[in-house]
Amino acid sequence: MKPRVVRLVLVILLFVASYNSFAQKNPIPVFTADSLSSGNYKDVFLSFFQLAFENLAGPRKELKFSSNPYALMMKAKPELAVDTSYLKYKALRNLNFAVGLRVDSNFKFNGFNMGVNYAIINKRDYTVYREFLNLVEARNKEFTDMNLGVALKFSELQDTDSVLAEKLFAQWHQLIDDTKMTIDQLDPKVKAELLNVATNRNIPGFKKMVEDNQKVNVKAAMAERYREEKELFKNRLLWTVGVTDTTYNDQFFFSNVVLSTQILKGFSKKLSPNGFEIDVKGYYNFVDDTLQSGRDLKRSLLNVQGGINYVRRHRSTDISFFEFKAAATYKKIFTGAYANELKERFTLLGTLRLRLYEEIWIPLQFEYDPKHGDLFGLISLKFNFTALKKAIGQKMGM
Repeated sequence: MKPRVVRLVLVILLFVASYNSFAQKNPIPVFTADSLSSGNYKDVFLSFFQLAFENLAGPRKELKFSSNPYALMMKAKPELAVDTSYLKYKALRNLNFAVGLRVDSNFKFNGFNMGVNYAIINKRDYTVYREFLNLVEARNKEFTDMNLGVALKFSELQDTDSVLAEKLFAQWHQLIDDTKMTIDQLDPKVKAELLNVATNRNIPGFKKMVEDNQKVNVKAAMAERYREEKELFKNRLLWTVGVTDTTYNDQFFFSNVVLSTQILKGFSKKLSPNGFEIDVKGYYNFVDDTLQSGRDLKRSLLNVQGGINYVRRHRSTDISFFEFKAAATYKKIFTGAYANELKERFTLLGTLRLRLYEEIWIPLQFEYDPKHGDLFGLISLKFNFTALKKAIGQKMGM
């Protein structure tokens, strides 16, 4: 092998080693679609299991189990936790179901409820999580290409301008190392060589940074790009539609059927660990009219709610631990209004969610009627079982 070729190989290996050192010093944190989800998001749509004790202090307490059919299939048949099955059963992954047992204040049986919820748009499932990592990888590819281009340029300059070659090597590694070196501080000749590399290898991101003489460190720029992708991921849209029903306490006959739809969309300040979610939902209820004999669904009501959920996250893990949602609700009775009952009502809602431990949440909900001064409160306890996400992550390389 010719000496020049040997030297080139050694130079490339040196730059690759420096890149690996950079990656070890700056590992990408492991995030999943589930870990980035807020408690409010998990109440709208689940990837795995949830066990909820709702309205613990009220007259109509409820124990509810919610899940995803695909999660149950994997529980019974773990070999389904592979990418081919995951993609095959997309319709099942977009479906949630729930069953609940209701009791009164004396803990006597007060009926069952059942429901299904389907995600028409779900931009944050595990398939999209792979897309998230691919986006990060695509952005980081510019750095890999630039690193290789600089290695080749360094080898080339050693034959023509060894002083510039050494300066290029030193300043490039200062840019990608844990230093305060920024592009605007580079030697003009080094800057010109980096611009040539970015132009010849078609790396527009680096080319723009060099042309604009930006005051930016490559290490910081890489970390910022990752955080930007993560923020975009957390803000993606979820739109669900569903139907639930409740039985009487003495027989399996529907006493309350609810048709619902809900939209959840995040938005947050750039590079902030905290954020907000717009939460809009609507319900249309068909309820038994107790003033008429027999059992029917002749009483109908509309309930529309819109609010903003504040999500407070841990800075290093990005896991939500505190949330508060402020919302307003409009209720209208179309048929079956009782005597002296308001056909229209406007109330204010507040929901405080506290994460006690890992996947144990306590939601506290308050409803206030500003016109009549009525105040109602609900307290619940919710467990989100997400152990299966580890199985998927291991099998699918997540």
